[in-house]
Amino acid sequence: MNRLTRLATPALALAAAIGAPLTVQAAPEFYGRVNVSLDRLSDYPDGSLSGQLNDVRAARSPLEEGWFLESNSSRLGVRGREPLEVGELSVLYQLEVGYDVDGDSDTFSTRNSFVGLGSVIGDVFAGRYDSPVKMAEGRVDQFNNTAADIGGYFFGQRRNSNTLNWKSPDFSGLVVRAQLAPGEGDSAGDEEKDGLADTFGLSATWSGETLFAALAYEHGYQEVDNPAPPPALVDADRDLLRGTLGVTLGELDLGAMVEQLRLDPDAAGADRLDATSYLLSAGWRLLPRVTLKAQAGRFDGDDFGYEDDILTAGADYKLGRQTKVYGLVSSSDATITYPGGVDADDSGSLLSVGMEHKF
Repeated sequence: MNRLTRLATPALALAAAIGAPLTVQAAPEFYGRVNVSLDRLSDYPDGSLSGQLNDVRAARSPLEEGWFLESNSSRLGVRGREPLEVGELSVLYQLEVGYDVDGDSDTFSTRNSFVGLGSVIGDVFAGRYDSPVKMAEGRVDQFNNTAADIGGYFFGQRRNSNTLNWKSPDFSGLVVRAQLAPGEGDSAGDEEKDGLADTFGLSATWSGETLFAALAYEHGYQEVDNPAPPPALVDADRDLLRGTLGVTLGELDLGAMVEQLRLDPDAAGADRLDATSYLLSAGWRLLPRVTLKAQAGRFDGDDFGYEDDILTAGADYKLGRQTKVYGLVSSSDATITYPGGVDADDSGSLLSVGMEHKF
């Protein structure tokens, strides 16, 4: 070996060592969804059920009238999972923000965002995340992320902050989820919420080739300054129980869901408040690009002074693998009892056309 070769060999080895990473990092996935619709509301319930109940309590109508351009859960995010150098652990992470495309409110809002570890016992992660009750929805809502979303008549469509989560491995289609969240000093009645599990939830879902089934429960609390406290204007314990069933028969998807809401006011002599939400849905993939949809929903909340029946029909047309246009019509029959005993019985309608693109 000549002198030049002897000098070059260590230099090449050093350069290779400097340039080589300790581990190969998986590239994170950047993703998003843009969903915008033009809606015509005529005495139709607007926004989430919790907001509607809050309007009733404040003697305001939860029904809206007019034309609206809406951004329906549009979002941006980055996520990933990659193995670590210790045992069989992997790191999992997601940062997701809602993006207000039409500019009506704050541009960004926190959606599901977390960091955690995956192992043979499942995934453990912390951050802001959908409640187990919300996750038990599956895909039975045929009008998810539209003006006729079930969030208008199901209270359990909640995304909780400050959560610790566990998701089990998939046992031949069965997945168990658990979530808890500290109150971080919130006050509920005479009690300060400073425990580790002031809110907690549990769900079990089973997904097969033709069947989806789920059962979920959540216990938490409702502050008076949060949406939809009880009419007594005091804080309350909150319980939610949801059951879901979905069936696929060839090109036909059928779904059903029931949810029980209970608020127990923190006041001597105050009555417990109960309500039930119902859903029946159907989707028919009529042609490769066309899906016809229909849905019936009901919020039965006499204790809250609010009942509503919703009927919706519509269609999706796929322009590409990740792009579609859609249209829907919906009718509402709301019965409202405002504080002081003033009653209203209003029928309303919704017309919506929109476009969604995923990337």
